[in-house]
Amino acid sequence: MYKYLTILVPMIFSCCSGKGQQRTPEKMIGTGLLTVNTLYPVPLYKNYTDNMPFDTLKFQVAKSGVTSFISKIRLKPYVMSGGDSYEAGKKNVQMGLIRFSPELKFRVTDTTASFFKIVTNEETGETFIVKRNAASAYYTSEKELYDHSCSNCPGIQYNPKWYFFETWERYLKRVEFITKENLVIYDQPNGKIIFENREKTFLPFTVTAVKGEWIKLKKGFGREFNFDSSKNYDGWTKWLEGQQKVIDIVEHTYE
Repeated sequence: MYKYLTILVPMIFSCCSGKGQQRTPEKMIGTGLLTVNTLYPVPLYKNYTDNMPFDTLKFQVAKSGVTSFISKIRLKPYVMSGGDSYEAGKKNVQMGLIRFSPELKFRVTDTTASFFKIVTNEETGETFIVKRNAASAYYTSEKELYDHSCSNCPGIQYNPKWYFFETWERYLKRVEFITKENLVIYDQPNGKIIFENREKTFLPFTVTAVKGEWIKLKKGFGREFNFDSSKNYDGWTKWLEGQQKVIDIVEHTYE
């Protein structure tokens, strides 16, 4: 028997005007995602030319072990989790899982050599600037991040003040699997239909290529039993309709 926990990434974004402080909704899907280390404060700037941050996001670990996110702005990012309490983490370990750490992930709508523009509230579309600086480390792949995560490894200069940026292409290619309602697969983008999931069967795919609003699918590794071996599933489907994602993402499973 397998024990598993699925991390399902939220998929629906809405934008509207906030009351009080003027906000500019970000309707564009953007360039990717920025994960931050929840051990160190994150200065947030309204404009990339500002010298002083508008706010500094801080993190506080409660006696229970759960991390709180302290900020004067209303946070509702792409992913925000305080992680397991000590008690919940112990139970997870006893079940053969792990203690889940806090996680904070922002959608990035623009990036340059000097800053990331992140959506801090997915409901209002409010954005802030995270500046790149020499004191922090910016990684762009899991291998790059984890290869630098060992403070005692010879030849590696570890910087705990890290940020982890992924383009949508890199992210979609590495997640555990994706699924889609009303799935239609084409032999090529805007090509001929080769499969339709009319029975609404659970079909977990991995992504092998991204071309604009299209992704190329492959049967999820180790999940081939979910598929009919007599049918062809190797093709393309849309992951975006306009600027709205139309797929569900499972980033990790623990089995």
